Amino acid sequence: MGDVVLVTEGEYRKAEAVFRGAPGLRFAPVPAAEEALAQQVREGGVRVVVVGVSPYVGPLYEALGETGGLIVRFGVGHDNISKPLARRHGVSVANTPGVLDASVAEHAMWLMGCLARRISRLEAGFRAGGFAGEAGFELCGRTLGILGFGNIGRRVAAMAHFGFGMRVVAGDSRTVEEIQAREGRPVEGILAECGAEEYTTDTEAVFREVDVLSVHLPVTAETTRFVNGERLAWMGRAAVIVNTARGAVLDEAALYDALAAGALGGAALDVFENEPYQPVHPAKDLRRLPNVVLTPHVGSNTIEANWRMGQSCVENAVHFLAGRIARVSLVE
Repeated sequence: MGDVVLVTEGEYRKAEAVFRGAPGLRFAPVPAAEEALAQQVREGGVRVVVVGVSPYVGPLYEALGETGGLIVRFGVGHDNISKPLARRHGVSVANTPGVLDASVAEHAMWLMGCLARRISRLEAGFRAGGFAGEAGFELCGRTLGILGFGNIGRRVAAMAHFGFGMRVVAGDSRTVEEIQAREGRPVEGILAECGAEEYTTDTEAVFREVDVLSVHLPVTAETTRFVNGERLAWMGRAAVIVNTARGAVLDEAALYDALAAGALGGAALDVFENEPYQPVHPAKDLRRLPNVVLTPHVGSNTIEANWRMGQSCVENAVHFLAGRIARVSLVE
């Protein structure tokens, strides 16, 4: 039957048909808990494990290190995997880049729409027996700030501008020269392609001029809690914020304070510092606020994206086990 690849249960169910149909390999569902996962790696001499968002802090690397194995993240963000520990034990780490961009970008747009038209509040009132309306606002003509100008941010920009008529400005830490050198084309062409009017490294300017801010930053030492109280204070009182990136880039306590004080118009979050969600402070539970929309980290969870992520995991495993390391989507 070939090599066995272990896949944490939640991820296995999302792409079961893909995993079951993989030629030459047997993909088997396993618990996500690290101790149990590590034990199965050792018992089966397994070299490849596919994981979700659960954090891994020690035993898994030790177990895979015995065979020089590979951890494949079913998704793009890999902050739950310790790259220093992986390197220490000789374990490679890969992800599935590019396959979930459309799903996450669409989810960001749906969250914007929920905030703009007060969907969550209106539906809750309706289900409670009411039928009172509440004025929302149109996205058309509003200024959208894209914080983090990678693939997903660019897709959101294109959807917002070409689909909804929004004015788009983008901010990131990379200079224009760095972007052009990396992509081999003028930044003006990139902006035109995704409907963005302006690109800047002056993120303060982005915070200050937007009606809607959509966050698409990766988690790094520099971006952890980048969206903090000081930066939130730069936004207008009617402005709203959407985060479909990673919970750690946003200071949730500062966000709660701004929303509760009426210093922001609303927020929609799909990602959180603690998942499953637990407030960072007991008195600052975002679920209590009426101007907040919350979803349980489902931005990439679509039928199409799950299929593509499954395919990418299979390809990573096949290439790794065949020794074709250059074709594995490795992360640092």
